[in-house]
Amino acid sequence: MRVPPVILIVKLIIASALFSSSFISCTAQNGDTGSLTLALPGASSARAITSEGSIPSSYSSDIKAYEIRVRNSDREMVQQISGVTPGSTVTIDKLFPDTYMVSVLAYKTASGNNGASTNTIYFTYDCVTYYGKTEVELSAGETKSASITLGAFNDTGTYQIIYIIPQDGEAFESGQMLNYSCSVTGNGVNFTYTGSETPCTDKSQGTMICSQLNGIANYYWNQKKETFLEPGLTYTFNVTVIKDIILPDDSWGTVQYQGSSTAKVDQSNYENQNSHAITVYVK
Repeated sequence: MRVPPVILIVKLIIASALFSSSFISCTAQNGDTGSLTLALPGASSARAITSEGSIPSSYSSDIKAYEIRVRNSDREMVQQISGVTPGSTVTIDKLFPDTYMVSVLAYKTASGNNGASTNTIYFTYDCVTYYGKTEVELSAGETKSASITLGAFNDTGTYQIIYIIPQDGEAFESGQMLNYSCSVTGNGVNFTYTGSETPCTDKSQGTMICSQLNGIANYYWNQKKETFLEPGLTYTFNVTVIKDIILPDDSWGTVQYQGSSTAKVDQSNYENQNSHAITVYVK
């Protein structure tokens, strides 16, 4: 028998109401957790992330995607969502009552090479171009929007310099080449960069600047999405220095110096890098 259109519409409305009621009931039964919602800017618009936050007027349409990082009050990473399409809305649920730090990284694809005339290495990476964060206090059973203003990387990023200083003043000789590695951990970050330095006359090993990432120079590791250090967070820097020595039998050997330092990373720029340096003593 053919159902009259009016009756069919009424059935659809009732079904919709029952579905909504069921959803609300389910949410109420799971009332010990809450949700966070973020509406991310589109690829060709400057609309707000929320009504309270917006991207700069210089927003570029070449943004590839966004990454969302959610940390609890202990700064443990509870959610890390990459590849979020511009213009999409993301809801993160099943969050227990707490104060969460929500970070958003806008990134694009960058490319470069190691600058060598021979054996040139070409590479691409995800480069952070905008960054912002906020804190949201979330109670059980509620859904909140995270209001974040994204700033250009030059105004919000970090440019850290690592100073390596031997506790033994005679350990590093001026003019001697040393190899080093530095592992950075904390707040969901875990990576290692390597390089080499010639000690300064004051017996310090010199500096580890942002221009090296596993031997690839010219592009800054601190702009890479995977190795981006967020300002205001604390990280641990574990340093190993390898020094070549001449053994008693006149053969070559090596000796290692190790040290560790935990420090909060502050936002800095090219003009004031030195004031935000991390010092690691090795022995």
